[in-house]
Formats: sequence, structure tokens, C-alpha cells
Amino acid sequence: MATTRLTGAITGYDPDLVAVQTDREEIGYYHPDVYDPRWPPRDEVEAAAFATDHMDELLISGIDTLDQTQRVVTDRSTREIFAELGFAESKYESPLETLYDLDVAMIRQWRAALLDRYPVKFREDVLVPDEVMAGHLQALIDIEGIETIVAAVGIPHLTGVLDRLADPDQIPDEVVTVPPTANYFTI
Repeated sequence: MATTRLTGAITGYDPDLVAVQTDREEIGYYHPDVYDPRWPPRDEVEAAAFATDHMDELLISGIDTLDQTQRVVTDRSTREIFAELGFAESKYESPLETLYDLDVAMIRQWRAALLDRYPVKFREDVLVPDEVMAGHLQALIDIEGIETIVAAVGIPHLTGVLDRLADPDQIPDEVVTVPPTANYFTI
């Protein structure tokens, strides 16, 4: 479902750049010289790589440079919190079925519950990546010739990134850096 939304956004907005929550290594892996992006894509990075490879002058950028392996937002913690908040009937429901039904207010409640339950890990695993991704997007916004960006971030980061971009003074200067970008289009 996320790949369908991303592909629809790319088609609908005709962006200059697609920014995906991933790192430099994964963006490089999807270059057509290394890997042939397929259709239908398996994930957001593959969808962005496919679009970038098939649309002239469309750039792709990985906006998250942090380790993604030890994040606090797990299926288990999400299932438990969704059940507590009344977003799911039990903690045994798959969180993936519920994630796409969340609105901004629900995402804020989920984040608040995560912060309450896992304060240190939440700061490390959610707030810091929020800042990094917002900083990368802010830097990309300032590049001449980049007028439209389609960004794909994980649902736990959506409100954090949006809030920081709405008030760029919240973004630490040291993370406002241009992330690696690539143009996969080949003639």
C-alpha cells in the first residue's frame, strides 16, 4: 500500500526529487548499473528507484543516515499501544492493517505513548531521525532547480518531520545538510 501511495504521489506531483527514508548505501544499491528496479516494487525505495530510472531528470535522495536496525517502534510495541489507545481490538492484531488508517491526531497519540513508555529509546530512535530527515529535506528545499519534492518517511516520523519543516527553527543547524542524491536516468 505504501508503494502505491508513493507511486501515486510521484505521478500526481511530477517532482524534481524523491526523498526516501533510507541511507546512502541503499540508494546506491538501487542504481540500474547495480540492480534493475522492478515493477511492481517491493518497497518505497524500490518504487522511488523505478520512477527515477524511468523519468528524465528525476533525482532520488536517501534522507535518513542512521542505523535502522534497533528502532523502538516494533510490531510488538505498536500492537500493545494500539490496543491500549483503542486503535486495535487486541494486542494480537497486525499493526500494518491499522497503520494506514491513522490520521495525524492518532499518530501524535501513538508517538506520545511511545515517548511515555520508552523515553530514552524514543528520543534516539524517533526524535533524532525526525531531526535528521527534516534537516535533509530543508537543505534539499534550498537547492536551486528543486521546486517539488515527494518524501516518503515512516509513519512514526510523519508528524515529527512535518512539525519541524513547519517551523525550521526547530531543526538543529548541524543536520541541515544536503544528503546524497542520484539521478538514475540513463539514455
